[in-house]
Amino acid sequence: MDSHSRVRIYTDTVLVRDKIRADTPTILLVVGADPLEQLLEFFREKCLSLSAERTYAQATGRFIEWLSVRAIEFSDATKRSLLFNAFAHDLRFGTYRAGEDLYGLYWRPTSHQNMGRLTRALLHFSDWLNSRLGTTLLNPIHHQASPAEQLIFWRRWNKQRLGSLLAHTKGRSGAEADVHTSRKLRLPRDRNSVLQEVKAFPAEHLEHLLWRGFANPGNEQDPRLWMKYKLRDILITLLCAYGGCRASEPLHLWVEDVLVDPDDAELALVLVHEPNDGLAEYTDPMTGVRRRTTRADFLQRFCGGRKPLTRETGRRHAGWKGSLLTHRERRAFQVFWIDKNAGRLFLSLWRLYIQHVRPVVPQVPWAFLTKDGQPLGVEGFADSFQAAVRRIGLTPGKWAGTTTHGLRHRYGQWLNDLGLGDKEGQVAMHHVNARSQDVYRQRGVSGVAAAIGNLSITSLPHFTETA
Repeated sequence: MDSHSRVRIYTDTVLVRDKIRADTPTILLVVGADPLEQLLEFFREKCLSLSAERTYAQATGRFIEWLSVRAIEFSDATKRSLLFNAFAHDLRFGTYRAGEDLYGLYWRPTSHQNMGRLTRALLHFSDWLNSRLGTTLLNPIHHQASPAEQLIFWRRWNKQRLGSLLAHTKGRSGAEADVHTSRKLRLPRDRNSVLQEVKAFPAEHLEHLLWRGFANPGNEQDPRLWMKYKLRDILITLLCAYGGCRASEPLHLWVEDVLVDPDDAELALVLVHEPNDGLAEYTDPMTGVRRRTTRADFLQRFCGGRKPLTRETGRRHAGWKGSLLTHRERRAFQVFWIDKNAGRLFLSLWRLYIQHVRPVVPQVPWAFLTKDGQPLGVEGFADSFQAAVRRIGLTPGKWAGTTTHGLRHRYGQWLNDLGLGDKEGQVAMHHVNARSQDVYRQRGVSGVAAAIGNLSITSLPHFTETA
């Protein structure tokens, strides 16, 4: 079959709400015009994170598209065991040959790490398909076989074929062990390792970012700070740069989460609660007794059926990465100010923000809202941040550290400057694993060069010029 007779199947992913899982956002893989129901059932059983679901959907979608144009090449029984290996190589090295892509996939080469991530997800999902749906071998060449059925066939066929070939020399356990080993791909190794240099927001531009980047255009001469500046975005930036928060974490703050530090009346004590299970307190209207519940329950019962921002979609969505909770009973972590002056500035601006800027909206407890009184999501803050970065003459980009996450990297580099140990750094950055802070605290090329340049070695040989 030539390239023109191949009919490529297109896939796409859509973010939807799953009513079975209390309207939790989930990724739906659409194959042609139909959703892949098996993948949705897999997600319902495994309860993965949204980012993990995207990986599984991407891997499955790519394999389905690849099968639609290349499966015919492996219809001969002697070649079927090569199919998965061919897919992995196309994934790793791309589908262009001599500058042309005869398959119409237009895949560019990807890294070893990305290829491994996708193939592991694909194998995991296909094993689940075998255990749930496959007791009879399906014919992938039959025109009625769906892409999902083909996926079941190829993985199951390889597994049974290898097992039967080894059965005459080994027991059952030995054959199964070799079947598992056969799934490992033998691609050329990349023997080079690249320094993943930390790109933190440049410290010398932070002041400009706060007072020029977040200035309200047209109100530069207004003496009222809440009119002159975008206080909401300045507050979030202070939490990320001087408090080490991820950009999504301040968006989960409720108004009641910002307190006055009992040891310093001018310092803000900020507690960031887990969006679903964080503590929420209320007064029972029947008894007047102060009661406790989770934030998800409070939003559902007392805020008109609202949901935590982790379960919202679109511009209201804000993610949550598992964090080290320093306040166990509240299911919250405390923000540790790298500079207490930043915490004092935060408290003074916070009071102005609450009094003059934040819309008063019943049943909306979040601190940071849009102008129409809706909770601010990650996209909304990212858009405002990028505009502020451009306003001070910088280009938003991960390579320069001028993204919202670059603020957290700045916090990590300041921890190095202060000489804090791993344990203190873990708590300050609220990492569950102490090693997770390494990427934030790793010295870059310039830092290594400066450190080595400051060393003094007295045993160097004496060099003289020769004629």
